[in-house]
Amino acid sequence: MTMPAKSRRDIEFSTRRQFILEATRRHLTTREIEAVSMEDIAAAVEYTRRTLYAYFKSREEILLLALCEDLAERWALQKEAMTNVESGLAKIIVWGEVLYQYCQEHPRSVDLQAYWDYTGINRDKIGDAAFRDFETLNNDLADGLRSIFRLGVSDGSLRPDLDVDVSISQFLYSLRSVIHRALSPTYSFAQFAPDEYVAHFLDLFRRGICNEGEVPDESS
Repeated sequence: MTMPAKSRRDIEFSTRRQFILEATRRHLTTREIEAVSMEDIAAAVEYTRRTLYAYFKSREEILLLALCEDLAERWALQKEAMTNVESGLAKIIVWGEVLYQYCQEHPRSVDLQAYWDYTGINRDKIGDAAFRDFETLNNDLADGLRSIFRLGVSDGSLRPDLDVDVSISQFLYSLRSVIHRALSPTYSFAQFAPDEYVAHFLDLFRRGICNEGEVPDESS
């Protein structure tokens, strides 16, 4: 079925939304997320605060859609990198390594993800369309990671008794926290080289989920 062509008004609306999102993402590189207000975003794009509300329901909606753009970019990189390895276990480690590499190159992505991990999504502040976009992308990411874990169970690289959904949740939240700590410039009781810190976690996780008798491949 042929999709109807977008009107000029729809194109302009989408273009301006994207302009605001890109400006917000740039602005987040210089400000703490909690300190960024609608007034700050309006100033960055040279719109009035009232004009912003014509395109987004709230500050939270803008931040959530900024996260969606990060997730989509990173997921594309992860899928490309995982084509170079075959086993489920190897793909999981590559998935984690690419996440870390992306966060190194986009430091604001770490803080943006942490913000949503600890703040949670208030549905009252997110429009239906924006939430559907987030939900669709998030489900795609979860299904993709789930298929990798299931591949590992079926190809024998992961433990056969592995609870896939529990393992995915623990992998995601733990790895994001480890990366956040590794890249954080704030005080810590102990200092570690960021690359070694993340690699150590991935190796521990690899050893915990690999099939009994399997020797984790350090080169993957």
